[in-house]
Amino acid sequence: MYDKIIDRLDSIGQFASSTGAQRAELLLKDMGNPEEKLNIIHVAGTNGKGSTCAYIAQILQENGYKTGLFTSPHLVDVRERIRINNEMISKDDFVKAYEYVEEHSSGELAYFDYLFGMAMYYYNMQNVDYVVMETGLGGRLDATNAVKNPLISVITTISLEHTAILGDTIEKIATEKAGIIKPGIPVVCSGVDRQAANVIKKIADDNGSPCIVIDENTYELKQNTYGYIDFLIHNEYYKNDCFRLATNALYQMENASIALTVCAVLKDSGVKLDDRLTKEAVSKTHWAGRMELVKDNLYVDGAHNPQGIRSFVDSVDSLYESEKLSDATLLFSVVSDKNYDQMIKILCECKHFKCVYVTMTGGVRRLSSEIIKQAFEVHLPGISIEIFDSVDGAVHEWDNGLMFATGSLYLVGDVVRALERKENNHD
Repeated sequence: MYDKIIDRLDSIGQFASSTGAQRAELLLKDMGNPEEKLNIIHVAGTNGKGSTCAYIAQILQENGYKTGLFTSPHLVDVRERIRINNEMISKDDFVKAYEYVEEHSSGELAYFDYLFGMAMYYYNMQNVDYVVMETGLGGRLDATNAVKNPLISVITTISLEHTAILGDTIEKIATEKAGIIKPGIPVVCSGVDRQAANVIKKIADDNGSPCIVIDENTYELKQNTYGYIDFLIHNEYYKNDCFRLATNALYQMENASIALTVCAVLKDSGVKLDDRLTKEAVSKTHWAGRMELVKDNLYVDGAHNPQGIRSFVDSVDSLYESEKLSDATLLFSVVSDKNYDQMIKILCECKHFKCVYVTMTGGVRRLSSEIIKQAFEVHLPGISIEIFDSVDGAVHEWDNGLMFATGSLYLVGDVVRALERKENNHD
């Protein structure tokens, strides 16, 4: 039954008539509004949403709360999107949740609507204490915005992405993301992009919502060593407090700082949180596919837009500054609707890649390997480039030297599966 439901979901389109928020509002009403019984932390943004959600959820869980985590997309298994205390929803509960939504929905639903409705049903049935909920696309019109009374609204870094849907300027995209802000509900947002932060602060002010901005002055790198980062955070809640992250991704300092500030606001409102447990939670948070060391010498990073690639390159450069590392192989793939030329141009600024492995990923959205190769040759003539028919081929060719894989979350999932197959074949 589970496999049939997966096939059915995979056949459903990403879009439908009306907006996601309108469809989800009707669905929740048909379901008896389960979201009204849940304590929800609502997170939007372009980059860093999933990581920020993971840090918040881990802090709440470490402090003894039963915590739901609703994120997208998934890397390997669709059930990754619906978790409680880091455990994916079981196949049996996935089937029950799907059947409940199917039975109670009276309107047309898109793929994401089903999963959102299933998550709300599941978290309500499981009596979770808190739900950390990531938007799917945008904010104002997103299905998750059918939730009318979150505890707090969170907006991570904003950059130009999905411009055909969300708008072609930072201000327009920030306006769409800030659509999750509700009257009087506190807001924590990224201030790294000043234009975006100004839009968010204005909308928060118009809604009478206190707004706390996290920018690059809020946190400071102390040490970036193979496997972890130590950094300081300083704002109205923290006074140069030191935290350790189990990652080499510099951008996670911002995401963790946003999460820590969210939890400080919750603590101010009466949520019982222990500082020691919070620090432990941050140090053990693991979010797959973000500068993740999946095997000795193999990092994967799901950066899939120019800003994400810039952050990835900064993290690689920082790692090289602190560690004596040999030049690395870059495994790259990207889907066709991304700004791949700009992404590749930024990658070519990094001086630590001795060669590039190019392959295709992303199903119907995949981009030809030849086009990717030509873009690298334009921006970095003379670099060694090898094309592989599949990620499996690239992973098989890999000599266990240092390699970084980036360009798409699809690629991250493909690398993880290819590693599993490679190891199984050796058994």
